[in-house]
Amino acid sequence: MRKSLLIFLLFVFVIISPMVKVEANQPTQNNGNGFTQFSWVGSATTVELAGEWNWSEPITMIENNGVWIGELNLTEGLYCYKFIVDGEYIFDPSNPYRGYCGDYENSIVRVKDSARPTFEINLQDEVLIVTFIPGIDGAGPDGTPSDLSGSSWNSDTMQWTLDISNFENGKHTLHLEINDTNGNIAYDELVPFWVGEQAEFSWEDSLIYMILTDRFVNGNTSNDPISTGAAQGADWQGGDLEGVTQMIESGYFSDMGVNVLWLTPFNTGANGTGKASDGVHDVSSFHGYWPVEPRQVDPRLGTEEQLKSMVNAAHDAGIRVMMDYVVNHVHEDHTYYQNNPEWFNQGCICGTSTCDWTENRLDCQFTSYMPDVNWKNRNASEQFIEDALWWLEEFDLDGARIDAVKHVDDLAITNLVDRISQRFETAGTDYYLKGETAMGWVGHELSDNQEQYETINRYMGENGLDGQADFVLYHAVVDNVFTTGNENYQHLDYWTSRSQDQYEQGSIMVPFVGSHDVPRIISRADTGTGDAWNQWSEDGLPGQPGNDEPYHASLQAYGWLLTTPGAPMIYYGDEYGEFGGADPDNRHSFRESTNWNERELSLQENISKLGQLRLQSDALRRGTYESLYNSPDVLVFERATEKSSALVVLNRGESNDSISLNLANYTNAFGSASILEGLLTIPSNSVSVLIRENNSSNESEIIEEPEIIIGCTDINATNYDVNAEEDDGNCTYEDDTINDNVNNNIENNTTNLTNITIDQNNTLDNSNDDNSSQEECEEAGGIWNGDWEECNEEVNQICIIEDENGLIIDCEDYNQKRTFMSKAVIVKSILLISVILASIALFVISRKKDGV
Repeated sequence: MRKSLLIFLLFVFVIISPMVKVEANQPTQNNGNGFTQFSWVGSATTVELAGEWNWSEPITMIENNGVWIGELNLTEGLYCYKFIVDGEYIFDPSNPYRGYCGDYENSIVRVKDSARPTFEINLQDEVLIVTFIPGIDGAGPDGTPSDLSGSSWNSDTMQWTLDISNFENGKHTLHLEINDTNGNIAYDELVPFWVGEQAEFSWEDSLIYMILTDRFVNGNTSNDPISTGAAQGADWQGGDLEGVTQMIESGYFSDMGVNVLWLTPFNTGANGTGKASDGVHDVSSFHGYWPVEPRQVDPRLGTEEQLKSMVNAAHDAGIRVMMDYVVNHVHEDHTYYQNNPEWFNQGCICGTSTCDWTENRLDCQFTSYMPDVNWKNRNASEQFIEDALWWLEEFDLDGARIDAVKHVDDLAITNLVDRISQRFETAGTDYYLKGETAMGWVGHELSDNQEQYETINRYMGENGLDGQADFVLYHAVVDNVFTTGNENYQHLDYWTSRSQDQYEQGSIMVPFVGSHDVPRIISRADTGTGDAWNQWSEDGLPGQPGNDEPYHASLQAYGWLLTTPGAPMIYYGDEYGEFGGADPDNRHSFRESTNWNERELSLQENISKLGQLRLQSDALRRGTYESLYNSPDVLVFERATEKSSALVVLNRGESNDSISLNLANYTNAFGSASILEGLLTIPSNSVSVLIRENNSSNESEIIEEPEIIIGCTDINATNYDVNAEEDDGNCTYEDDTINDNVNNNIENNTTNLTNITIDQNNTLDNSNDDNSSQEECEEAGGIWNGDWEECNEEVNQICIIEDENGLIIDCEDYNQKRTFMSKAVIVKSILLISVILASIALFVISRKKDGV
């Protein structure tokens, strides 16, 4: 059942504008007087406001402490405007919404009817607070809000409070409606939110699975399309929404760690066929990118109810669903093109001799039968945005992939982002918008690729998309490392790192190794069955790989992909190694597991384990990326948060390897690499992940030796230090002569002691028991390296001890120690008595000289 609640604050269906977080200098409406206020912050001599209401008569804005204010009483609608700062026309820097009036781009303000009441919404600590704000006439709400379990209404503050802590886990969407006692109706308000573990979800936690719906699973043969006569591989195959639902409910995605589904467009597509780019082969609209209806689910995929059921099943499984939205073009049979041809550009065909893909990117047509949307036309722009909002709301979707981003005006993206945020992010639930800005990798130097990064970055940021497909990384590493082997893992490491520092800060990029636009990765890695770039059967298409190497390459690629930062994407079928050439051969129907061979079963099992590991590991989802080691065939990197660390180890080589790393306390979670005493052992052709929880620095694993206190250790010295553990040779006495004599005496009588005494506090016993000798050796800080018999056989070192003097106890010393230890004790005693007697004698002599 869909978890969507309709809250009737009145008994009339109404609409209310969604509340927007208002900045101090954004256009705002005052419901007290109905005026719309504009503001600009900065230093200037004059600031004026000019707009569509009367371009010829700008109003002068008034300055107060650097804030320039202008007010107008405007009726409901959209208005172009600009500020004129010291004679220069500029956009409103605080307002991302743009549009064209004539040939000029302007800022756009959306003015509401000030007579209508509005809402303020706040969701915090599982308590939703909805505040009623009267319109300009001050009329209150007509009636009492619905009595929902956990809710309460305060008529004094006009606040409705809802405790959501007892709601069922999953996604919920409240639909708020209201009118006032004067009969003014308001815009409806949506409040989507998640309860339970999914409330903590961040889009960087995503593992995205892309589904080309017609080529996935056929869950209902009654809606199978009839043949269009398209070329082999380019016709409808019968996959549908019910097939996706069945796979969700079977646990297939959850078992793989997938928590986001991206499905190709749901819109009804064109009937019949069109020519492929080669002008020869006929292809159908099975892919969804030739829409002919703006708000209709293609009956060859299913019904509206089946789409809703699929989304509900996904939400019940903790899976989010993204739609694919086409903003650049429609099919020539589309309702909008038939009724509003002025909404579309009349451009050249992209990629022809006089029509460059880049120079003509904003107005060229992909094919002759795909009209290009003119986003400069305000009616077209607003309609396509309203359609996007309809799909997201009607089917309770969670985000969108935006097709062909660089082929539309910038305002298409910023306006779409702004409206989706206003409509759906009222309670803090993020809707993820991912773009497709197809770029490449053009050289080994970072400077060679700046244009590539900058073009992708252009559409992201504060008022832009949340992320984009990482095309630079794809071409850098899939083209050159995983499929051809032209570049090594040092190249892989470098360009993975660049994806962490070259994109807009805060963006969540989508790394991928396969998609519906490129040949299957396993076929690109396979040199034995046919050219992976062939499209058509007469050219010779790649077949199922017949050896292990392509599967090893795929596992290396996915081992890297599923452990890198961002929101990685699996292209349907790649998980078991579906093969295929260029489009449309890369879009085979999904095969059931009963039709997988042993290599395919193994690959899918390993990718599923890696996906599950990513889902369970905070470090793999949200951790930083740090390269620890790279060589031509081996890459070791760490993903780490404050709480945990994941060590990712890739070896594409044919031989085992080992690396010394100062790491400890890692547990193997995938693969068979291991760390023992700082040595990382890496099997050949392997992917391994090791996890360390309760993260702390490796240095904390090292137990430091306590610092030795150095000072005078002679109890008779004037500077005797009771805490000293080692003598510093600087003892002082009342009489320097005594000090000199004592020092000389000690030096003369301790010549042989260095061969007997290990240190001041640890002395080996003269026991003939080898076991006790070993224990005493180790207690003294030594390394036991043999026994008494070995020493008699002239094995060199028995107990090895080094101190600051480099002292080593070898066999000779050991024998001397065992034989003469008692003598050494006697010598020590005699020395101590000699010092005492000498001190007494000098004291007596001194007293006699003084006449005492």
